[in-house]
Amino acid sequence: MVTSRRFLRVIASLAMAVSATATQAQFVPPAGYSGDGPLPGVAPNQDPSRPRLTRLSDIEISRMVKPDPSYRRGTSTAHTKVVGAFAIDEDKTKVTAAWSFGFLPITLEFDDGRCLLLKADYIGGTLSNGRFESADCNDHRPAKQPAKASPPAEQALRYLGSSWDFGAWMDDRKRQTIVTAPTGTKYQPLFSVAMDGLAIAAMSGPDYPGGNVTLVGRVDGRLVVLTLEVGY
Repeated sequence: MVTSRRFLRVIASLAMAVSATATQAQFVPPAGYSGDGPLPGVAPNQDPSRPRLTRLSDIEISRMVKPDPSYRRGTSTAHTKVVGAFAIDEDKTKVTAAWSFGFLPITLEFDDGRCLLLKADYIGGTLSNGRFESADCNDHRPAKQPAKASPPAEQALRYLGSSWDFGAWMDDRKRQTIVTAPTGTKYQPLFSVAMDGLAIAAMSGPDYPGGNVTLVGRVDGRLVVLTLEVGY
């Protein structure tokens, strides 16, 4: 798996090199590579007009994430690992939408009409140095894809969207977001998170059953951007 991840990192690096702008390469390889040492959870904010960003505890966030015990793909079961989570201060303006071509960086659209790109470094199996950059709300915005498979009607789930065939559904009664596996046209819950989901962004590994998933949503009213390493 390590070899696969390094291979994916090379692919991502090449894609970034040929891209004209950062927004044309909105993905980071699902990895957790070694680096030169720890970075701060959040980079210093040089623009006071931007909302405050806070790095949350992976351990605390992990308690909200539940792999689905019924998931099976051959002998494989679902597993998840939180690699980073950030809270975003919405005192002045609210996030209304989010999108990415991978799982990070991710563009956040605010109700005042501006967009910001949330970026982070993925080193040593965790996210650090979270920061915002300006973004164009009309640049490379993907259309919402229809669901490949729907849950049973009695579950009354609300479809949030999909990314790299991972799907996200909101259970408004249980106040949880359900993520489905990218394994065909059958509705297969992979894991759930105790959050009011808004959007999903993801990236699968090239030759192994796993990848990274980023969810944007609210936890107890607070906006959270959560990234996980998942296996299926």
